[in-house]
Amino acid sequence: TQIADEPVNDVRDYLEEGQEVEVWLKQKKDGKFGLTMVESKLSGGGGGAREPVNLSPFEGMASDVWVKGTVVTTTNFGAFVKVTAPKGGATAQGLVHITQIQDGFVESVADVLQIGQEVQVRVTSVDVGAGKMSLSMKEEYQP
Repeated sequence: TQIADEPVNDVRDYLEEGQEVEVWLKQKKDGKFGLTMVESKLSGGGGGAREPVNLSPFEGMASDVWVKGTVVTTTNFGAFVKVTAPKGGATAQGLVHITQIQDGFVESVADVLQIGQEVQVRVTSVDVGAGKMSLSMKEEYQP
């Protein structure tokens, strides 16, 4: 959480041994130092909660509307995708859970999606209070 603003699945995607990086002193306690590479995490001294994300432009979007997104990071449980709201151009990140990437079983997200890849997604749920948005790359289920 102190390496980048977005979720970091594998430190090696951001850093390599021997690499010089710029860091800030976040805190000092009992002779121990807390460092961060993310300047925005300096306020308050403890990192605290992440900055609130305005998801209201995505609230109430029909689940059959497809929007273009870009994969920001992959994890073992899915991929975080940055999307742009059709009205107003606001951007935010949402999670495409591993079960929502494609029909059938996905063993490894990284085998299907790569960071920077453009994808088509649907907004399936928005929780403005929690700052969470769920996305799907699958067709909407029609019973």
